[in-house]
Amino acid sequence: MNNKNVKSIIVLVIIIASLIFLVFTQINYQNNKYDRLEIDSLELNIFFLNVGQADSTLITSNNCNMLIDCGNNSDGKYISEFLKSQGIKKLDYLIGTHIDEDHIGGMQEVLSNIQVQTLYMPYSTYEGKQFYMQLENYIKKNKINQQQIEISQDKEYKLGNATWKCLYVDNSNPSDKNKFNDTSIVVKLNYGITKYLFTGDITENIDSKIEGLEKVDVLKVAHHGAKESTSREFLDIVRPTYAIISAGSNENYNHPDQSVLNRLKDEGVKDNNIFITKNQGTIWLKSNGNSIVIEKLKELNLDGANKVGYRNIFQICSYFFIKINENFYKD
Repeated sequence: MNNKNVKSIIVLVIIIASLIFLVFTQINYQNNKYDRLEIDSLELNIFFLNVGQADSTLITSNNCNMLIDCGNNSDGKYISEFLKSQGIKKLDYLIGTHIDEDHIGGMQEVLSNIQVQTLYMPYSTYEGKQFYMQLENYIKKNKINQQQIEISQDKEYKLGNATWKCLYVDNSNPSDKNKFNDTSIVVKLNYGITKYLFTGDITENIDSKIEGLEKVDVLKVAHHGAKESTSREFLDIVRPTYAIISAGSNENYNHPDQSVLNRLKDEGVKDNNIFITKNQGTIWLKSNGNSIVIEKLKELNLDGANKVGYRNIFQICSYFFIKINENFYKD
């Protein structure tokens, strides 16, 4: 046996050992439930879930639950598992802010595992997105209670001891997919004297023009911190104390943009009051209605795109076995 074959065998052994480790890691992950967190049902709890380059936020108050967005298609399974691990079997409200895949891609999985009392999404008949058409068919087939929400300064919805309003939505049914971000449902939530704003993917084209904006304690920054969002004019109105950004490590986007971070800081948001899910994991906010406490759950990762699955392992195995085989029999 020549040196070349010896080296190939050593490489093969290392690869096989690594793949066995990956398989057992995946099996161990699947056998472990998410830890049951000590959620105080008498207070407001908001989980800005780490779903990578996507969006999903869970809000609970007095055993009532709202989920805003469901991440990408690959995230839906993990969002559902997390909800069930916390004893959440029903959502009073499920909101899909707009019809982009990174906001509603995981919705069908959530709907198939969690009872939903009322679903809101902007009105759309757009057929250019296959996942969206499949979702709409699923909603109709399973008779999910989907309602069309409207902008209302007067109508308030109750979520336990919290109240919320829809400050903005565009139900004009645009045919241009580049306009979907600005159809986003914008939610303002009040709990005691604390105020929260959830902005979907709205851009600087409309953010400062939304009626009913006021100073808030917590801003869920729009569009993963993209430079086209969160204008200075908008920040001059809402003047948040805390800013939460849901973003992944996708280099194609490189969110959040430094210009947005600079605008937040210029508006007085302190460095340690800016939270980014790709850096700090899931962000858990707790409030008694007077004060706010924020905890970073670094290990709570629901980003399905970056989890090792059996299909990934099979593809890796196939690739390396082919390469090793070629190396053995090459002249």
